[in-house]
Amino acid sequence: MADRPVKHEHVNLAHAREPHQRATMERIVQDGVCPFCREHLGTYHTKPILRETAHWLVTENFAPYSGARCHLLFISATHATAPWELSDAAWTDLRQALAWVRETFELPGGTFLMRWGDTDYTGSSVTHLHAQLVSGAPRAEGREPILTALGYKGSDASGPE
Repeated sequence: MADRPVKHEHVNLAHAREPHQRATMERIVQDGVCPFCREHLGTYHTKPILRETAHWLVTENFAPYSGARCHLLFISATHATAPWELSDAAWTDLRQALAWVRETFELPGGTFLMRWGDTDYTGSSVTHLHAQLVSGAPRAEGREPILTALGYKGSDASGPE
């Protein structure tokens, strides 16, 4: 329905990029659970866990960005919604998980991003803290950049509204 809210506690349907992603997110809303909490992840996320550490789950993205050669998620193993909720051990563990990805996938370069907070400001689809690693092809004539929402442009670029 057009008047149905798109933003919920755990997901923001307005940020679904693919039809299968939106359908899954609608199930998540109906079930009222966090899709990235370990006990629910396997119900909604169809990609295998590539590496599990004490603090992170590394997996392929369920809805990778168009054109990405590699699009991985680093999902916090505990429910968190902001980076400052993480322990020092979790940050160390994240660095080690990144090193594992670099060695395993032999990526020549990539982008690592973590969005937090109100999804209307970030463009994120899931509130559970996670980071994304995206690696595409090298720049060449005729190749378009891989784009994602990092937030939204305001009427005043000088600071927060």
